[in-house]
Amino acid sequence: MTKIGLLMNGQGTEEVGMGNDLYQNYPQYRAVIDQASACAQLDLPAIMNDATLLGQTRYAQPALVAMNVGINALLMAADIAVAGAIGLSLGEYAALITSGQLSLADGMPLVVERGALMQAAIGDQAHAMAAILKPDIAQVKAACATLQAQGQQVAIANYNSPQQIVVGGTEAGVAALLTALPEMRALRLPVKGAFHTVLFEQAALNFQPALDSVNFEVGDYPVISNTTAKPFTPDSIRTTLVEQIAHPTHFETGLRQLADNGVTTFIEVGPGKTLSKFARQTVPDLARFNISNAAQFEAVIASLKGESVND
Repeated sequence: MTKIGLLMNGQGTEEVGMGNDLYQNYPQYRAVIDQASACAQLDLPAIMNDATLLGQTRYAQPALVAMNVGINALLMAADIAVAGAIGLSLGEYAALITSGQLSLADGMPLVVERGALMQAAIGDQAHAMAAILKPDIAQVKAACATLQAQGQQVAIANYNSPQQIVVGGTEAGVAALLTALPEMRALRLPVKGAFHTVLFEQAALNFQPALDSVNFEVGDYPVISNTTAKPFTPDSIRTTLVEQIAHPTHFETGLRQLADNGVTTFIEVGPGKTLSKFARQTVPDLARFNISNAAQFEAVIASLKGESVND
């Protein structure tokens, strides 16, 4: 029996023009984007087509969440049942909304506030992040500890898969770490902020008041937290979403938990195939799909409705 797990992507996957064909061709998707725009008090279709705006954290975050929720609406309209979900960082908000644990009306203003606080935290400081491929995690942790003792700000920010982690910190801290690990293959990431590091601790604290007035529900299916590697609960969501901003993500662990819970097929929604790659590296026996445009949506539905499931 096919059990679907949704993978909701996060910041860094945004693309100019994302979702345009979905918006033009599917009323259910268009309705979600328009409603999300109203809730966020932003013109999200315009943002999705403006490279300057989409390049800013405060606008990219609500645009991505809205697109992910819109694609989920198409899956619901096609009677695709979901058994669980996980989002990478920002993607957790889309997952919480699609599961029913957070309403769109409450969720979009939260995402707008989160994005604004994170952009403010970046300021003029030189942040950096780098993906390390096939890492020796113990060695990376030891090198980070040594540099931290010397006053540098650098740490592991993302545990994405057995084959990739991401480190983040100040430009000086990340540069020093990569110099200390010359034998490891590292790729600098084109991001403006060292997300999920201590550089965002103040932003996390400032985000707390926005969460205090929001109601959270049980939801229709579990959403695995990147921070705790456990399903969100109404009692834990506020604390976890605050901690998430400045603490490492554990996407690999969440993928394994969904697989252990019986999920057989992942659908990554939103631009790109990054999360599907992490799924392939972590739980390679599970089927994987991607939906970021109309052609992919139609192909996924055709496969799930009867054709063979292939990667």
